[in-house]
Amino acid sequence: MSLQNTFRLAISDDFFDAYSRLPRSIQSKVSEFINRFRQSPTSPGINYESIRNGKDKRMKSARIDQTYRAIVLKPEKGNVYILLWVDHHDKAYDWAQRKTCMVNEVSGALQIIDVEQAKSTTEQLIQANHNKKNSRFQKIKDKHLMQLGVPEILLPAVRQVITDDDVDKLLPHLPSEASDALILLAAGYELDAVFRELEKTRDVQQVNPDDFEKALENADSLSRFMVITDDNELEEMLAAPLEKWRVFLHPSQRKLVERNWSGAIRVLGGAGTGKTVVAMHRAKWLVQKSFVDPNDRILFTTFTRNLAVDIEANLKTICPPKLMQRIRVVNLDAWVSEFFRQEGIEIEIAYDQKTHEIWEDAYTLAPVDLGLSLNFYQEEWQDVVLAQDCQTLRDYLKARRVGRGTRLSRQKRQEIWPVLEEYRNLLREQNLREPDEAFRDAAKIIEAKGDETLPYKAVIVDEAQDMGPAAFTLLRAIAGKPKPNDMFIVGDAHQRIYGKLVTLSQCGIDIRGRSKKLRLNYRTTDETRRWATAILAGVTFDDLDGGTDSLNDYRSLMHGELPVIRGFEKLDDEIKFIQQTLHELKTEDNSLAGVCLAFRTNTLMEKFEAFLNEKEIPTKRIHRDQPDNPFEYGVRLGTMHRVKGLQFNYVFLPNLNFEVLPLQNGLNHCADETARQHFISGERSLLHVAATRAKKQVFASYHGQPSPLLSI
Repeated sequence: MSLQNTFRLAISDDFFDAYSRLPRSIQSKVSEFINRFRQSPTSPGINYESIRNGKDKRMKSARIDQTYRAIVLKPEKGNVYILLWVDHHDKAYDWAQRKTCMVNEVSGALQIIDVEQAKSTTEQLIQANHNKKNSRFQKIKDKHLMQLGVPEILLPAVRQVITDDDVDKLLPHLPSEASDALILLAAGYELDAVFRELEKTRDVQQVNPDDFEKALENADSLSRFMVITDDNELEEMLAAPLEKWRVFLHPSQRKLVERNWSGAIRVLGGAGTGKTVVAMHRAKWLVQKSFVDPNDRILFTTFTRNLAVDIEANLKTICPPKLMQRIRVVNLDAWVSEFFRQEGIEIEIAYDQKTHEIWEDAYTLAPVDLGLSLNFYQEEWQDVVLAQDCQTLRDYLKARRVGRGTRLSRQKRQEIWPVLEEYRNLLREQNLREPDEAFRDAAKIIEAKGDETLPYKAVIVDEAQDMGPAAFTLLRAIAGKPKPNDMFIVGDAHQRIYGKLVTLSQCGIDIRGRSKKLRLNYRTTDETRRWATAILAGVTFDDLDGGTDSLNDYRSLMHGELPVIRGFEKLDDEIKFIQQTLHELKTEDNSLAGVCLAFRTNTLMEKFEAFLNEKEIPTKRIHRDQPDNPFEYGVRLGTMHRVKGLQFNYVFLPNLNFEVLPLQNGLNHCADETARQHFISGERSLLHVAATRAKKQVFASYHGQPSPLLSI
């Protein structure tokens, strides 16, 4: 039954958090209460009780049963009712006594503030900085801070901020839009630049603090309040209350999603900032609002198959079947293989196992006097020949070799070209192509036939940092000639683990004026973020378009336990530590489904899988062809590469020994010092990616000599 027009009902994101922690039997009663409440929040059957000593007189308690209460914002005037919290009687009252729900009189957003916490944080900062001067934000007026989302009650705390640690202490107590603004200001952005970046106006509007209906229309409010207009949407949220990403988007995310862009857009952001969530909501918005013809299609692609499987499964939770039919989710290699089959072309994409013997044959032509290893030729092929589409010796002689550690004269290039040419010829004799060459071949076919032959109106790219120039040349061809809303590209070079480097503008993708960044990590604690970011210290990262990117303005809003790093003399002792810790975590998560062990290699994973099974600890491998089912028992096992894009409550990183990370075998195959440093940087990113899968805590362990990449 739909809510009557005379009332408006909203539910806060905090309510769903509280609801998710209730026993199943109580959740059923809460659902029944919500149904009654939606029909008529003023019904005599809704027994409102005032909150004794409450900070906000409009907050009322409503009976769920003898023991549990919902906290409701009941207006003194107007027709907006908001469900704020639900809990055991005493805990519900305690929550309500500390909170107030109010309209920011400058920004116009509806905000929930913990009054006691605001006062406590202010006092702590005053005590810590009472002998210091020069507040970090002293030159910024109150009205501008409030326009950026800072509640009036927290202005005194903001005025006490001096250090970066002060900023980190304050962030969890601010509304998310204010956190974004303070991160930018603390990173040194000028006030005008912050307003531009967040797409806010400095013009102060007249705000009625009692008009909750107007406040709920504010974009910042929509990041924490769900206005109920759809029965099915509410039922789906109550069925999976922790999956708040389906409804609640940060204002900076929503502005990326719900907008007509004049062309391709690139979105950067550190791990856990919600890039994939934004990309999925963008796909839904495009088929709903932009490309609405039943024949219009959207291609949503990513680098690996298991990520594509998870993305498709998640998209189905926010898109009804009719919309989902028009969104194709597939990793790029699979799309190209299918494209060749449809074109009647017998080409198979070849990977390492198939190309190894072919390289061995081609290497027999290598001039012995040059003393160049097989690995050198393989790297030259990837970094120069494929990257610049060198088809002939003339192409190769003109090719740039920036970043290659071994210098080659023109004469030496002429001598090694026959090896590279032979490798290509041997591949083609067997109808094989390496991925990058397959991408270029497909792009040339599309360009020759015209992009009208494909149904795709837009292309969405996730994990863009792992795709190289050939991939983006193909994606540009698939998207067709540049047009509004044609490409939406998300990525983070700090998470590049497949060694690709791309400059979008060189692939025909113009993102000038359409480059955005997400800065708030919603997945990991700040303790994990700091540790994982420290792993990357001293390495320079690109922005996917020829510039550089930094994590200096990347923060987490949550706090928790520090990462645990433990070293042992013997493997047996390390296994005992993991076994004991899993036993302790089992009291929190009986199925251990929220725990993952991530390994550098498949061999290590298989070894530890045998150990765990011997100890009768259930395990479940993460498969590339199916999404993870959180209701299945067992500790998740996967390689560091395989867990990319996933998240777990706890992540174990076992066997981080000296020879394992960086992987000794990989170091031994580096052709020169430049290749060696590039490989080590990739290993740093791999460890960073694995650590940032953890929502609550990371456990890193080793035996013998530790990995030099560990921050111990």
